[in-house]
Amino acid sequence: MNLLLITGGQHPYEESTPVLQAFVREVGHTVTLSESAEELADDLSIFDAIVLNTLRQEATNNDLTRAQREGLEGYVSNGGSLLSIHISAASCPDWSQAKKITGGGWVLGESWHPPFGWFQVYVDDTDHPVTKGVSHFWTYDECYCGLDIQPGVDIFMHGIVEGEDKPLGWSHQFGQGKVANIALGHAGSSQQHPQFQKLILNALNYLNN
Repeated sequence: MNLLLITGGQHPYEESTPVLQAFVREVGHTVTLSESAEELADDLSIFDAIVLNTLRQEATNNDLTRAQREGLEGYVSNGGSLLSIHISAASCPDWSQAKKITGGGWVLGESWHPPFGWFQVYVDDTDHPVTKGVSHFWTYDECYCGLDIQPGVDIFMHGIVEGEDKPLGWSHQFGQGKVANIALGHAGSSQQHPQFQKLILNALNYLNN
């Protein structure tokens, strides 16, 4: 696959993005890495999927422009594929379409998580293509809580905080496009986890079929 990987923002992307880029390339995918996201305003038809490992905010002077937002939305709604990782769905907090495109995710100022640490991830749907070969596992990461989950998404894994299930992975369709969201992957060490990497590679295969 020819992937556009958007990175950058107020998160340890200097750790996580090199890990993500490396293991995706190892299996033969081509990666165009962009911190500017300027490609979103250009011709996206050359890309098989867009991968978001980024946090775009006005406060950090990297919010997506109107043209970039329209490019992303148009790409997915017209049949393009999107993989959103960790807090990426919190990008452009004033843009209501963002959560509709990703199927939901972190809400700045409302969502929360326990301290970065160990917790167990539970696979809800072992038949989902994204969880193929993945069973329950422990990870050192952030377990997101209070996410904005859109109606009709297919949740395939969760964590448990204070006795409540917390969705951590889902897929859905936006227009004609396929979308997968993996809410794990805060730090470089988190993205080095074999099960995280398997989820990402499975998600790319799912998006390409």
